[in-house]
Amino acid sequence: MLGSVMFKKRQLLLRFTMTEGSNIEKAAYSLGGALSDFTAVSPQISEKLFQILKKKFVSDVSARIDTPTMGAFVPFLRKALETNPYMFLYLKFYAKCLILSCDSKAELTPVLKKFLCKEVSERNLGGIIALADAEQTAGWLGEIILEDFEYRRNRTKNQLERVIFGANGLEKYTPAQRMFILTKESGSGLAGSFTVSLTSEHNFERNANLGTIKAALLESDDALLEEYELNTPDDLIALEMFRTVAEELPVKKCRCCGELFVPMGRSDSEYCSRISLGEDKRCAQIGAMKTFKGKHAEDPIYVEYNRAYKRNHSRLRNGKLYDEEFRSWSVAARKARDEFINNGKTVEEFKLKLKELEVEG
Repeated sequence: MLGSVMFKKRQLLLRFTMTEGSNIEKAAYSLGGALSDFTAVSPQISEKLFQILKKKFVSDVSARIDTPTMGAFVPFLRKALETNPYMFLYLKFYAKCLILSCDSKAELTPVLKKFLCKEVSERNLGGIIALADAEQTAGWLGEIILEDFEYRRNRTKNQLERVIFGANGLEKYTPAQRMFILTKESGSGLAGSFTVSLTSEHNFERNANLGTIKAALLESDDALLEEYELNTPDDLIALEMFRTVAEELPVKKCRCCGELFVPMGRSDSEYCSRISLGEDKRCAQIGAMKTFKGKHAEDPIYVEYNRAYKRNHSRLRNGKLYDEEFRSWSVAARKARDEFINNGKTVEEFKLKLKELEVEG
């Protein structure tokens, strides 16, 4: 079992054990947000995270004679858990397979076949696994598991677009009907069966006795929730997609990066809050700047600000301004620009303000 998931209103609550015999770890995510963030993970980011685990494993194997344990990966995995549950499940599985490759090689193939999509498994696990040294083994496992991550990510993105936007001939159906149709398609991964139990969102350990549970409940207002057992990433994908549809959450395409997202604040938001690859600002910030520019492009104050910005940016490139000086000027000038435009001040007054802010160099 990979873990379990509960749903409370518009929250997804994940519960799992990091290592054998460890305490129960818990993490909460916004419903729909976790799924859309998964579909937006860039291949460069996922590959980088897999490389970090590979490097850690190879370093540990070369530095010790005993088998590395999951405990060695826990600090890194906890950081991954804070980012996205799907990425976490894949990284934790990769770590598990790396450990199995050291002392339980016979278990590796069935474990991989249970976790991987059928399509990826058939392409990569047709013959006997030949394990060489630690680095080659880690590289081989990483390639297969990362291929599966990309396969599921792309498949889920396509499915979510079909459910929400009615793509590929599903326009005349409701989102719930579209979801049902997808569960009937071969290879969708959405038609799993689930083991369900009743639980509380309270922070109980698995081995907590009844007295401890009853005492804790007296001090809380925890609701009774359904807890679903997760055996593959498809289980979590299917459950979250269903709940996202059932809650009628607004799933949109960001007008900046083009990726799917669920607005966390205003439901009419057109931009996500992620930082796209190659950008240093969030899409929402970029969108706000585009909106402001479109609204005030002809304003003399905005024109004067752009002229001053280009002049100081040129000074930065030519080494006449330090990075920190330019950043400080940019923040102050932008603040003054917005204030002068919003308060109806003149461009002559703004020019005087820019002169006050100018950095000598």
